[in-house]
Amino acid sequence: MALLAFGPAQASLSSVVRIVLQKSRRYDPTDLFLHRGDTITLVNGDENAVHHAFIEADQFSFDAGDEEPGKQATLTLKEPGDFVIQCGIHPKMKLTLHVQ
Repeated sequence: MALLAFGPAQASLSSVVRIVLQKSRRYDPTDLFLHRGDTITLVNGDENAVHHAFIEADQFSFDAGDEEPGKQATLTLKEPGDFVIQCGIHPKMKLTLHVQ
């Protein structure tokens, strides 16, 4: 007989970790729909390029600093809204986050 528990274990499943690749002067994916509490891990997948991800918003700011090849940065989203992650080195690199 199987016993199912829907208490605290279900609450821990509510947040999600999404991997975003930074490669060839672009983010992959370029649009993400997320919930508050979700985490994004930005991974520099380029062999030679440095990236510098940041967000400037009224609700909060985020600055990953220079990310050398193979490095990663993490951001947990606590505020609802639409936000754009940009690259300070490659201005055309943009990732739009839609957080509910």
